[in-house]
Amino acid sequence: MIIFRVPGIPKASQTGSVVRLGDGRLVPLRRNTQWGEMVSLVARQYAPPAPFVGPLVVELTYYFARPKYAPRRRLYPAVRPDIENLTKHQLDALSGVLWRDDAQIVDLHVYKRYGTPPGVEVRCCPIDEPQPLLPEPARDGGARHDD
Repeated sequence: MIIFRVPGIPKASQTGSVVRLGDGRLVPLRRNTQWGEMVSLVARQYAPPAPFVGPLVVELTYYFARPKYAPRRRLYPAVRPDIENLTKHQLDALSGVLWRDDAQIVDLHVYKRYGTPPGVEVRCCPIDEPQPLLPEPARDGGARHDD
């Protein structure tokens, strides 16, 4: 199993303006690509010698700083960026690094939590490795240890 954490403020990939290529096709420009590049760079330090082939279980846990105005009773960051756009950005950034194609992911767990430091924790495991179901992350963003 590969586990690593990338500190920073998680950002969703956003489509900016559109550029017309010489052949007439329209291609959207992406914004917030620096965050994806940072995740990819850190992932390379933990990557297997060759990207995984075959089915994978992936868990992404995004940690956000709790805003000062947020009441303590608010347990989850149910605000933007939305989890779908965060996830797509990370899966694209990790293709070719941890796995060949994100189509290999057959079991995906994604969480948004308050915690410090902000960032993302990535867990990736080939499905042929016997692993128990990954536990839900702690609400406080505290470290978890696999025993």
